[in-house]
Formats: sequence, structure tokens, C-alpha cells
Amino acid sequence: MPDYLEAIAKVIYREWKSAGQFTGKNHPDEESLACFAENKLSGKDKEIVQKHLISCNICAEYVSVQLKIQPHLSLDLPLPLEEKIKNMVIHGSKENLFEIFLKLKDKALEIIQTSGDVLVGQELIPAPVLRSRQINEFKEEISILKDIQQLRVLAKIQNKNSKKFSLAITVKDKLSQKTYKNLRITLIKDEIELESYMTDSGSSFFENIPPGDYLVEVSREGQKIAVIDLKVKA
Repeated sequence: MPDYLEAIAKVIYREWKSAGQFTGKNHPDEESLACFAENKLSGKDKEIVQKHLISCNICAEYVSVQLKIQPHLSLDLPLPLEEKIKNMVIHGSKENLFEIFLKLKDKALEIIQTSGDVLVGQELIPAPVLRSRQINEFKEEISILKDIQQLRVLAKIQNKNSKKFSLAITVKDKLSQKTYKNLRITLIKDEIELESYMTDSGSSFFENIPPGDYLVEVSREGQKIAVIDLKVKA
């Protein structure tokens, strides 16, 4: 019996070890994709990831989002993959990207651009409709919402004094309106994590943020499920 159990243990260990190695059959992990996007992989690993990306829309979408939010990145890619990534960036395979561009005024917030809908009272209004009505300025606080796949992401921005702002992020299920548990919400500037919180309430709050360009990443169980590209100018 001990020999039999030892044989089973060896098989399990061998399978576990092989599963931990990236051979191109499974999805590469987030770190490998990030290194690929930043052109930091060795020749062999880069080739494996390239082959995987050509056939996998999920991982190709991740790389396209990185190129969208970090336009300084440049990659030398095979033509089929280059066209695929380029189309995703240009034509918006942006299912998990939420863009907000605001300007802080003395006691107001001005919408410059957003891919979400603006909450005005109890009504959700797309930003282009607001612009057509010549409404783009809001007193001190603005709420912008976007549905991202099965999620409903609400970003509430408050203007403190035209020099600092606060940001509240709430994530719910789009259909049931239940809050998501085990979420990590991270505020990032210049690729540096400024604040990061685990939450079971589906909400996080960031205070006293100076104007600038930020990313807010929402992840669950290690998987990035939403990215907010937040630009706030003074």
C-alpha cells in the first residue's frame, strides 16, 4: 500500500509540475503577457506567446488593452498577429476598458470624454447626448457608469478644491445588482501601485488624489476583470 500511494503521489507531482510550465497549450499567466507586451521575453518564450496569441482572442485582448492604455509600448510582431492586435486596439475590443477624462474646476467637474454613461438624477445619459445638450459641467460630484461584460462599474468622482479629488468605485452584477465579493481594487500611476484594497462590499474609496493620469484595476481571484483609464486635469 505505501508503494502504491507513493506512485500516485509521484504522478500527481509530475502533473502539477508540468502544469506550472508554460508550453503554449495553456494560457500564459498575466506576468508572461505583461512581459510580452513590454518586449521583455526571451526569443523562445516570445515565440511561444506569439503562437498562442494568434489563436487565443482572450489573451490577445489582454495585450491589446495594455497597448491601448500604454501607447508608448512597441512590439515587433509577425504580420498576422500585428493585424489582429491592431484591429483590437483600433476597433475597440475594449470590453473591460472604461475611459474617463475630466477637468477639475474651482467648484465643478467638466467632462472632457468618457466611454460610460453619466448619472443625472435617476437618468443614465451617454456623454455624447450630454454634449449635444451642451451639458458637460457638474457641481463638485459626478457619477459615471459602464457595463463591462457581466459587471456594472460605477465611478463616483468628487472635486475637493480643484487641487485634489476623491474616487469611489463600486462593482455589481449587471443583472442581479448584487455586489461582488473578493474583489481587489487598485489605484495605479506610472505603473506604480498607490493604493490597493480587498473588498467584500464591491466598493473602494480613494481620497486626496492630485490631478493626473491613473489606472484603476479591478481583479478577482488574480484575474483582471475591469480597467478604468482615468485622466483628471486641473
